[in-house]
Amino acid sequence: MKKGEIWIAELPEGKGHEQKGERPAIIMGKANGLAIAIPLTSNLDRAKFPFTELVEQSPESGLSSDSIALVFQLSSQDECRFKRKIGELDSEKQASIDMLVANLLKIKA
Repeated sequence: MKKGEIWIAELPEGKGHEQKGERPAIIMGKANGLAIAIPLTSNLDRAKFPFTELVEQSPESGLSSDSIALVFQLSSQDECRFKRKIGELDSEKQASIDMLVANLLKIKA
């Protein structure tokens, strides 16, 4: 598992607006048996929220439809929740998501 890879993950039952169930997720890092990931949704209406990014369907991404990366739902999950790699982000999209994460967490580069 490496940064920028897109994996199918089984996210636990959430509350409220938390993403749950089987869905693609972007790996942002991993440590101590946990992966830090950003869930994706095919509900394009979610692009209206701040800290989201469109990830287009392509052979490289492995997505079956255009999706929205829900950067504001960045979370750590046990590595066992990640079932299989389906693709990866290109460097331009990864840089865009990295900037959103830095802004979300108020990290100065």
